[in-house]
Amino acid sequence: MMDVVTIGWLTMDDIVLTDHRCRPNVLGGGALYSAIGASIWAATVGVHSVTGRPFLDRVRDAIKRRGLDTEGIGAIAGNGLQLWLLHETAADKQQVPKLTSSSADEMDRGRGPMPAAYAEARGFHIAPQSPAGSIENARRLGALPGKPIVTLDLLSDEFIDRRLYADPGFLANVTAFLPSEAEVARIWKPTDLHAWLRALASAHACHVGVKLGEQGSIVCDARSGALTRVPAFPAQVIDTTGAGDGYCGGFLAGLVAGRPLAECAAMGTVSASYVIEACGALETERPDPVERDGRLRAVLDGISTAA
Repeated sequence: MMDVVTIGWLTMDDIVLTDHRCRPNVLGGGALYSAIGASIWAATVGVHSVTGRPFLDRVRDAIKRRGLDTEGIGAIAGNGLQLWLLHETAADKQQVPKLTSSSADEMDRGRGPMPAAYAEARGFHIAPQSPAGSIENARRLGALPGKPIVTLDLLSDEFIDRRLYADPGFLANVTAFLPSEAEVARIWKPTDLHAWLRALASAHACHVGVKLGEQGSIVCDARSGALTRVPAFPAQVIDTTGAGDGYCGGFLAGLVAGRPLAECAAMGTVSASYVIEACGALETERPDPVERDGRLRAVLDGISTAA
């Protein structure tokens, strides 16, 4: 049985860093970065996505060499999703589709059904994609036998119609919702983040974790309403692309393993720390378990209760 399956986009990125260096043709996307984050803790991780037909063999081979299952990776006509990732500051970046790119809707429509073996996975992560794709995947996963563990992240860039997220009713089929602080501000604009977290978690019986970049994350337990602050790990930053996705993968791996919620967030933090020490998902280090667990202890030691 697969431990974790990630569902979302694979992309071919040209990454422009803050010093104006450009790293072209980097294989990325939320489905891949979250799978990498999960694989730091979980033994078997599959990716359900598509890429452009000209790149299919190359993409599958590269991802398979990283130890991920590629049965769920298919192809669509065209080049797949090709993005400029423009880093404007260490914390702020934007994604701009290239003129040669397939559209977000083409990516979601082309993905098709999951392989039968994936449907029995212990946990699923719905990585950033179109709002319609996210909501539909949450519905489909919620209908699976046994109601599996499901985490969800989203996208609020300008090429996304984020108005479709305004009603968070889709969280009824989600175990943990893991947006970034910037995404929360763009879509819901809460005046009090703590109150918003508690209200959302309670209303939908869904844990909520908000990623705060270099400030770590804050997590709300759906049952108790307790808020926990989880610090970032002081990694040597090379490129922050995919950090939030890596966090989601590690978080889901913790849920699948039955860890306490704060420890799930700490596992996500550790996964993100390895992602940002590389440029590109497939360049992320495969950590030694002893060193990885040392990072986890350091993060756990910094956890605090939020008011």
